[in-house]
Amino acid sequence: MRLSASISVLVALLWPAASHAKKTEDFRHSYEQVWGAAIRLIRVDQGYPIKDRDESVGYFLFDYRDDGRTYPGSVELVRVEDKASTIRVVVQIPAMPSYIERMLLDKLEKKLVDEYGEPAPPPPKTESPSDEPK
Repeated sequence: MRLSASISVLVALLWPAASHAKKTEDFRHSYEQVWGAAIRLIRVDQGYPIKDRDESVGYFLFDYRDDGRTYPGSVELVRVEDKASTIRVVVQIPAMPSYIERMLLDKLEKKLVDEYGEPAPPPPKTESPSDEPK
């Protein structure tokens, strides 16, 4: 019993950040731009098959390929209510190390800038009367 518990702990420590990996990034491009760029990045640029998608809900499922094996992945787009024109992208490939998700988000950011240019700067924060120093 003690040996199996030790092995379980060792496996958990050595397993490459896979169990609940997900990475997020906020983008200031429009929802339509981020959606289109994300689909093209995964399907066209990376060549991964898309298994399911729903633009109105803001997600798609794909198969990440590595060394002849496939791993399920997902991309989710969320409109961030407290930030004007901000789209949060969540990439998850639970069976892979988190740097794979980070790589895809970095490629998406580059693709958005290459195709649509830099996004408009965020609107200046307006101070309300309660924010003034007393």
